Amino acid sequence: MLRLPLFTLRAVVAAPLLTLACALPVAAQGSSSVAQQASGPVITAAGPSFVVESPTFTAPSRMAMKALFVINAGGGDTVKVNEQLVTMARFFNIHARNGFAEQQLKAAAVIHGAGWAALLSDSAFAARFGGKPNPSRKLVEELLQHGAVLVLCGQTAGARSISRTELIPGVKVSTSAMTAMMVLENDGYRYIPW
Repeated sequence: MLRLPLFTLRAVVAAPLLTLACALPVAAQGSSSVAQQASGPVITAAGPSFVVESPTFTAPSRMAMKALFVINAGGGDTVKVNEQLVTMARFFNIHARNGFAEQQLKAAAVIHGAGWAALLSDSAFAARFGGKPNPSRKLVEELLQHGAVLVLCGQTAGARSISRTELIPGVKVSTSAMTAMMVLENDGYRYIPW
């Protein structure tokens, strides 16, 4: 009887399952006549989205959507836009591309931990990160222009000696991230954990 090593047997069994798992999200959407759009129609600096044809789970057409995000990573990257902020942009673009009016869409983010650098002006970012401009600045400014609320944790600001003059205009500072989360949730924002 032929005996395969355990790791080979696992690979033989796992490969078809992995292929199936990778295909499921695409198949679950059904066919779409529209390709992914890199950005827009609301936030043009980032936020890819698809139109979903005839969804089988829908939100009421007049529903106000108030999303709350936590930005706690990727702020010091000198090349890439903060991916967590891109998710926030996607919130606007996904819903606008799928029939929701921009007036129905509200978004807020509490920024703490390593996410803080995305909120710096180009000059402040350059002073702290080797002379490079902030790759997230344009996206942050556009989010603010569309009514997004961006709140920096005051404890993070204190721990990193961040002056308010270093922040992009419009960014708010709270006593703490915990404080901001409670206030925004009390105001009807729903936490989106990714």
